Amino acid sequence: MEKRKIVIKIGTSTLTEGTQKISRRCILGLVQQIALLQGRGLQLILVSSGAVATGRELLQSSVHVSKQAYASIGQLKLMQIWAELFSLFDLQIAQVLLTKEDFLPQKTSLTSETIECLLQHSIIPIINENDAVATKEGRIGDNDNLAALVAETISADEVILLTDQEGLYTADPRSNPAAKLISVVECIDESIFALAGGSSTSLGTGGMATKIQAAQYASQAGIPTIIASSSRPNVLIELVEGKQLGTLFL
Repeated sequence: MEKRKIVIKIGTSTLTEGTQKISRRCILGLVQQIALLQGRGLQLILVSSGAVATGRELLQSSVHVSKQAYASIGQLKLMQIWAELFSLFDLQIAQVLLTKEDFLPQKTSLTSETIECLLQHSIIPIINENDAVATKEGRIGDNDNLAALVAETISADEVILLTDQEGLYTADPRSNPAAKLISVVECIDESIFALAGGSSTSLGTGGMATKIQAAQYASQAGIPTIIASSSRPNVLIELVEGKQLGTLFL
């Protein structure tokens, strides 16, 4: 029996808890949940944002460089943080940096084989776009769609997109108190895309629109997607156990 495979995308807004700095407390909470779930026999793949935010934090305001340079500086430190916290639970991680080219037909088998090999040895792949060298033509552009691409490539069972919002609402809950959470989306059409606003943080590249795009792509591959809030304690455990949280895209 094949193990359940879940791709978990963690956005910059989650990793910084809405600040300008990476929150180790937040990452530790996620690591604890992931360690518990892996102990239950699940195979978990992380798509982690936060490299640019980490690079800016390291350089502070004294140096201003390109986004690619921030990413190359921050990626190393970000992976160090993940590695240190996972080591508390005796878990190994691996860094996988990808571009759009890695999902072309002639390369997708190698991408899949690499990730599958790591999973078979109980190593947690932590994936990000290779921002330091990705050209405009070769960029995926956001980690929501990267998570969907990874999910299709490895035939994942589910995609979880963690963010600073509870899910998709009927209106922007930050400006409209009457907005209501949409629990289930059966069909992604223009009316669903119309509900998406912009990115909630200047450090992030995505927003609700890219999450809906990712959910649409994953759904075409037969993979359900859930958008949920990372601020809810044990959100990953509750989702895996089947609790209805956030927005489920069938």
